[in-house]
Amino acid sequence: MAEKVTIATVARHARVSRQTVSNVLNTPHIVREETRQRVQEAIAVLGYRVSQAARQMRTGRSRLIAMRIEPTRDGINGSVLDRFLHGLTEAAEVAGYRVLLYTAGDTEREIVAYDDLLSAYDLDGFVLTGTDHGDARTTWLARREVAFVAFGRPWDDPTAHPWVDVDGAAGTA
Repeated sequence: MAEKVTIATVARHARVSRQTVSNVLNTPHIVREETRQRVQEAIAVLGYRVSQAARQMRTGRSRLIAMRIEPTRDGINGSVLDRFLHGLTEAAEVAGYRVLLYTAGDTEREIVAYDDLLSAYDLDGFVLTGTDHGDARTTWLARREVAFVAFGRPWDDPTAHPWVDVDGAAGTA
């Protein structure tokens, strides 16, 4: 079995410190071009991959966001949510995040899922697919200062929480 490639392995190969390798990975603009290229070549040659567990310990962030998937819907709602999920996943990947999907039968079970997921994965946030008047989910998340965004406008106050929605006027046009 091959030895696990670590930052120390890359540093030895590139003849730099572990901190320099870390800087190339996290703040490359502060590293001289020649040194950055040497480290990047070592990373490629050795096949180094960032340890997400180590990064999470250092930063306190999991780089995971969670979204509930619901049973298949017919018509435009299913199509819009399908496209939204694909767009969310692609945008998350570009930003260095992954999307974790979960199911829940109702609001009460969804809140239980929030608690379970936060305990198990220390998620960075949630995406809600719509909200209701007096939504218990948004209240639960806000009280615990858990980051979230809703796909769909808030019912009463557009500043109540972060949200995104389709542009109905542009879609109709």
